[in-house]
Amino acid sequence: MPGWSRNAAGLIGLAVAVAALAGLRDPLASMADFTAALMALNQLAPPLLLLAIPRRVGWALFDPVLATAGFVALSVGVSLPGLLDPALANALYAAPLGLLELLTGIMFWGQFFARTRQVRAGWPAAALLWAGSLPMTAVAIVWMLADNVLYTPYLDVICRWNIPPLMDQRWAGFVMFVAGIPLQLAATYLMIGPRPALIS
Repeated sequence: MPGWSRNAAGLIGLAVAVAALAGLRDPLASMADFTAALMALNQLAPPLLLLAIPRRVGWALFDPVLATAGFVALSVGVSLPGLLDPALANALYAAPLGLLELLTGIMFWGQFFARTRQVRAGWPAAALLWAGSLPMTAVAIVWMLADNVLYTPYLDVICRWNIPPLMDQRWAGFVMFVAGIPLQLAATYLMIGPRPALIS
């Protein structure tokens, strides 16, 4: 990939990240808006920022086990805080969620790009991406099909768009489901034998 393309991808990724971080200021105004901002941080900005890396790096940040565990834990913890101990859930939501989402997104998407992934063969990397993305997809489906509000911080809050919390949760689930598709397509691409020039 030419240097100017890498620079452009990096700048676009940075712009997406900054805009998404700004969108997290009022998380309870709309669950769908909040989810869209989080998805931009861990699904849209990371691959763009990773495209800007000019050469192969072997940072511990891209350890496949660490990346997958961090991505899955944060995805489930943020999406279903009711599963956590209240003190742990409060600590999680007091943390800079946007930056954590961006970091885990970069770590996990790093398993796709040849410059950052430590699993060199295509099919194990693909299996890792599929396995890590499944919990997020499962949460999205649960949000879309649930008969009650599962996102506990959102109970009894009036949405900015004046729709019931349950409907807002379903829209948020749809946003999350769609946002996870590129990651699954990336895994499929690795599985069927990618051309290294496209992802190197």
